[in-house]
Amino acid sequence: MIAAARMDALMNQGWPAADSTELDGWLVRRNAGVTLRANSVLPKSAPFDCGKALDYVENLYVAHGITPSFQISSAVQPADLDAQLEARGYVVRNPTLVQCAAVADILADLTPPMVEVNISTTPSEAWTDCWWSVDGRGADNRATAEQILARGKALYASVPDGSGVKAIGRLALVDDTAGLYCLAVDERFRRQGLASAIIHGLLRAATSRWVWLSVLEDNAPARTLYDRLGFRTVSRYHYRVKA
Repeated sequence: MIAAARMDALMNQGWPAADSTELDGWLVRRNAGVTLRANSVLPKSAPFDCGKALDYVENLYVAHGITPSFQISSAVQPADLDAQLEARGYVVRNPTLVQCAAVADILADLTPPMVEVNISTTPSEAWTDCWWSVDGRGADNRATAEQILARGKALYASVPDGSGVKAIGRLALVDDTAGLYCLAVDERFRRQGLASAIIHGLLRAATSRWVWLSVLEDNAPARTLYDRLGFRTVSRYHYRVKA
């Protein structure tokens, strides 16, 4: 499978921030406050002076109107950064599992869907409408979130429903792997197998050997689906956010 540091890098490429500053081994990401991943530090290697680096990050984020945040996985550097952040008043947010599977294995176990699944290299307006209706963070943030989607190579799947869509998903294409993002089903059409149909359509269209995803530890329905499809946990992370 894939090491935690490699997974951190892949996920960063699959959901790229508008601005990133290299700080002596840390990647300081900024994206107008939209999504924690795009507005948190990825601590790839240890800075020479961790205390000064922390001060710099906090001042930079505050200057941009962003709450100082760090993504903490088992690959974090320095290794005691989580404890240092806790001592500075940072709290834990969004404990998350990173899961991975071979594309061929998932497709071998998935029954081809009985519904039409459309695949595109760009999100349609109906795709974005469905995504934002399920996972939106306010009207003012939609344009910024759409810019994240446009920064990386990806496939977009949707199950049509007249002029709209019932379900959508995004597959970020990074090197020889793929990352599953934005899986969403309109609440009127849930428990009809549409999430599995979206995953099947995306993976059939991809040439990647491996697929990965992140899922909140407390999201029992999603974890049940991914376990059934054969995804296995390869890493974990959480965020430390300044209280």
